[in-house]
Amino acid sequence: MRTLSVSAVLPTIVAAVLVVIAATGCAEMLRSDNANAQHQSARANKEALAAAKVATNQAVAARPVGGDALVRLLAGNTLVNEYRKQVADAKPYFTTYEYFSPDGAYIARDTYSRRTIQYQAVGRWRVSQDVLCINDRADHASDRCFTIKITSANAIEFWNHKPGDPFHNLIASTVAIVRPGLQTPEYVTTSSPYQR
Repeated sequence: MRTLSVSAVLPTIVAAVLVVIAATGCAEMLRSDNANAQHQSARANKEALAAAKVATNQAVAARPVGGDALVRLLAGNTLVNEYRKQVADAKPYFTTYEYFSPDGAYIARDTYSRRTIQYQAVGRWRVSQDVLCINDRADHASDRCFTIKITSANAIEFWNHKPGDPFHNLIASTVAIVRPGLQTPEYVTTSSPYQR
């Protein structure tokens, strides 16, 4: 009786496993963690760009606002954005609050992060000509900049201002609720809405 050594059989087993992985569409398993993360990031960016294009095509006609008028619109106010899974839902599952202090301070809060001790991002905002720029990152990397438009229903539209970027001149968000002063999140969002 002939006995096969492990070293003789191992290349055949490895080849068979690779064929099974490739045949089942598990190419991600063959990539390094870094390469897989880059692939996932590129796919998410592509999906976000497609969604922004759809939202931009559906945006209602609005008039641009800039300069001193934009400063007056934002200064001392909190912009509240409520997110619902369905339009008919009575309560939002997640709400964001962006406060624009008259002294240029910017405070962002939301109902999910409220569960933590430090639940707010603090930064600066400024208006340069007709562009709003916000920097709320701890590393003070790049600003997020927007052109602002107002709809006939007085909703505030944020349009990405990123010359040379695929997201330039695409709508980022629409805010319909403006409240005076710094607002505290009214409820706490659990992690359940984010689980799939």
